[in-house]
Amino acid sequence: MPRQDWAHQPLCADIDGFSLHAAVRAETHYRKGLEHLCGYIMRPARSDEGVQLNPAGQVELKIKTPWRDGTTHLVMSPLEFMQRLVALVPRPRGCP
Repeated sequence: MPRQDWAHQPLCADIDGFSLHAAVRAETHYRKGLEHLCGYIMRPARSDEGVQLNPAGQVELKIKTPWRDGTTHLVMSPLEFMQRLVALVPRPRGCP
């Protein structure tokens, strides 16, 4: 179920926990709005504050909201972390 009313507007969607609001725009002469929009789209998807190495050399990834079973961190090897991270990067256009 969409969490927001804006998800029913054209160019907006909220599906399976992912939201897209593509109806925002800034006129070229409106520099403040353009700067704000550019700053928003350039922000990282994840803060590096929630990612750290533990003493054993494993990556600890802090979860924003604890899971039902009480899990607050995911622990994995650096290689597994990189594999999961790379899997999130979309392929370039034209690549199978």
